[in-house]
Amino acid sequence: MSDSPNQAERPKTLALLCMLTFISCISGLWTQSDRLWNPGVVADQTREIFEQIQENMEARATGANAAMVEGMFDSIREEATADTIQLSAIIMLIYESLTLYGAYLMYSLQKRGFYFYLAGIAVVIVGPLLLIGGWLGIMTMLGGAFFSSIFALFYRAHLKYMA
Repeated sequence: MSDSPNQAERPKTLALLCMLTFISCISGLWTQSDRLWNPGVVADQTREIFEQIQENMEARATGANAAMVEGMFDSIREEATADTIQLSAIIMLIYESLTLYGAYLMYSLQKRGFYFYLAGIAVVIVGPLLLIGGWLGIMTMLGGAFFSSIFALFYRAHLKYMA
């Protein structure tokens, strides 16, 4: 039920989407803050993780695939420096902030929240590719953009409820 006859009622699915976005963004802001303040530690951890993944994948890869896998993972390990991790964290903090604010506005049934949400997705797609580049930029971009793009489609379906 709504508080006044002119106020639209928020659909439960929109409320659920917003709540999931709130949880994701708050978690992301926490994680990215840690990456921003401890980039050297995170860079070391990232290199270790990708070394383990590379070993597992190389054991399964054959021929041309093995060379591609080796080149990709070598590139990621070389790119995983403290400066790159810090830059990545800044990009992701901007993305998380924009999408969180957008979800807040959409929860309040304000259509402009959708555009803030899309701006966050644009930041996470363009930022890593232009500012980080290489495989690490692609991995950063995919990590942020994949589920957010799916959520954007769900949010778009709810625009009719927003003013």
